[in-house]
Amino acid sequence: MRTFEEDVAIAEKYHGHLCSGQCIGVKMARLGMRELDIDIQNDPKSIMVYVECDRCPADAIGAVCGCKVGKRTYKFHDFGKVAASFINLRTGKAVRIWRKKRMHPAEGEDMISFYKNLPDEEMFQVQQVEIDLKPWDMPGPPLEVVNCSRCGEDVTDGRHVMVEEQPVCKACLGQRYYKVVADGKP
Repeated sequence: MRTFEEDVAIAEKYHGHLCSGQCIGVKMARLGMRELDIDIQNDPKSIMVYVECDRCPADAIGAVCGCKVGKRTYKFHDFGKVAASFINLRTGKAVRIWRKKRMHPAEGEDMISFYKNLPDEEMFQVQQVEIDLKPWDMPGPPLEVVNCSRCGEDVTDGRHVMVEEQPVCKACLGQRYYKVVADGKP
């Protein structure tokens, strides 16, 4: 297993700078993998992570666990919480870890040493959880592709809704994050 310092360096490189959020995310990722008996260096395809915030710890967790959106092993739910669920894809066992106490080093104190030496139980709560993974949530190629009956765009892996026996994407049902202002040609 890599050292805490090695994992912080991986997270810092990915994130672009060192901050307390990186150290917190590294600590969470390492705890999650320990709880699930995952050796990411020898079995990098054994883990899936759900993160609950779009802050610095999320980058560190993904970098240390080797999880990626494009590999379907990194899922994001914007709950605004410093929390993440870790799943051992080999055993199905899962834990959710959340920060129960905001703790930061004192002025002038070494940040990496502070977080490395902080006991996990002081900072985090670990919960045994169940996550109902569907076949289309798993890594690998799409299991299903349909065309939205309204906009014509492809929708993969059950992310559509059937309306009057026709597949409709969530964007066409009003769940889009964008507003089309002009529709150009390719």
